[in-house]
Amino acid sequence: MIELNNVRKEFDDLVAVQDLNLSIPEREVYGLIGPNGAGKTTTIRIACGLLSATRGSATIAGIDVALEPELAQQHIGYLSDFFSVYEDLTVWEYLDYFARAYFMPPEAISSRIDKVITQVGLEVKRDAMIRGLSRGMKQRLGIARAIIHRPKVLLLDEPASGLDPKARFELRNLLRELRDDGATILISSHILSELEGFCTSIGIMEKGHLIRSGRIEEIAAAGSPARLVRIRWVDTPLESVENALRNDRRVSGIDLSLVAGTFQFSGEDTELAQLVSGLVNAGIRLVSFSETKQTVEDLYMRLSKHEVT
Repeated sequence: MIELNNVRKEFDDLVAVQDLNLSIPEREVYGLIGPNGAGKTTTIRIACGLLSATRGSATIAGIDVALEPELAQQHIGYLSDFFSVYEDLTVWEYLDYFARAYFMPPEAISSRIDKVITQVGLEVKRDAMIRGLSRGMKQRLGIARAIIHRPKVLLLDEPASGLDPKARFELRNLLRELRDDGATILISSHILSELEGFCTSIGIMEKGHLIRSGRIEEIAAAGSPARLVRIRWVDTPLESVENALRNDRRVSGIDLSLVAGTFQFSGEDTELAQLVSGLVNAGIRLVSFSETKQTVEDLYMRLSKHEVT
């Protein structure tokens, strides 16, 4: 659904994006992360046709955004990190204006506006003037405008900016709903926790380069094939627990205290289940046994050098 082929963008002597290749399939939620100045916003603006690439091409749903911009826009919902609104309109008038700009069938506009207003939680502001909305409410309105025409692709640059914790939670639920309805989403964010449990894939950008890209579990496995396991026990000598773990060749990196600890395990789920059974059979009274998954923030901090152009 989203294809960037050998994309390069130069601003005088500055190379903002360097020979970037990216392919995002249908219904993927792709998180683009990296420090300020890494090239994330430039990449998204090229993908939606707001910027022309110095070299390379961008296609959305198979349509070249540079060669057929109007056709491509029918499939794109875009929200920039900073955007303006028409403050002398009401909320519903603003959405009505953009629905018509996207050539939606007139008879479908009213019901679509009602649904989108409900989706973004602006029901009580339907007839309010935009100039009176808070920053968070305007952010919700920007998201509503981006999805009013049911786009196949959403390009969102810092969409959680200005939203309170409750609104961020609702935004994640909304984007999951849109994904389930068939949307493909490219989202950039500096709030890495916002991408946790939501993105299916991530890309890490530095100095205009995409240094790592892929599904989260694949990137985590490639960087650290061993699984981090946490255990806790009672009424068992520390030495007994340590000896039982050292007897398993798949266990390494043992770090134990008096009643809890962690270790690394290089094996599959069935092998991990066997280890649990072995510990219990050895008389160790386990209270808890769990695998600690790497978060998006963990992956970013481990893989990124935090370099900018």
